[in-house]
Amino acid sequence: MGITIPRRHASTVAGSFGPLAVHRHEVVAADASYTAFTLELPDWISVAAITDAGEFVLVRQHRHGLDAVTIETAGGIVDPGEEPDAAAPRELLEETGYAAASIEPLGWVHPNPALQGNRCFLYLARGARRVGEPEGDEHESTEAVVMSADEVTAAMQDGRISHSLAVITLLRALAVAAAPPR
Repeated sequence: MGITIPRRHASTVAGSFGPLAVHRHEVVAADASYTAFTLELPDWISVAAITDAGEFVLVRQHRHGLDAVTIETAGGIVDPGEEPDAAAPRELLEETGYAAASIEPLGWVHPNPALQGNRCFLYLARGARRVGEPEGDEHESTEAVVMSADEVTAAMQDGRISHSLAVITLLRALAVAAAPPR
């Protein structure tokens, strides 16, 4: 038996809140009709930065969803008209005060396709070096955290690094950084 693909027959914006819009969809699937809600968000980026010494540069910051401080990769919203490749070094600098000698793409993922259609573009920044202080916006207070690859792996396993997009980015970065050069 195959899956039933629901069809939207009417959609409206239920509310807009800054970069977030909530959409209400009237849906028909087989013999059933129901209402579904989705979130419209811009694309995001996530950057795993590594110094020449092989240490990872991460971000410590407060997250409203948890009402707690997290450790994660630098990242954020791709601004309107901005390419993800340009957002990656910008966010790294804003959130950590570090710049990188090179930044390479690690692909992209859908953060939560059950509710969202946006993508998160993942990057590995090599040759990260401190060039200043973090300079986030007025609603963002961040500090750089430097960890070895072993510390990053342990922090992902014990939950100190729990942001799923950061974990995916770090896992991909660890694999690429460990691979022999081509």
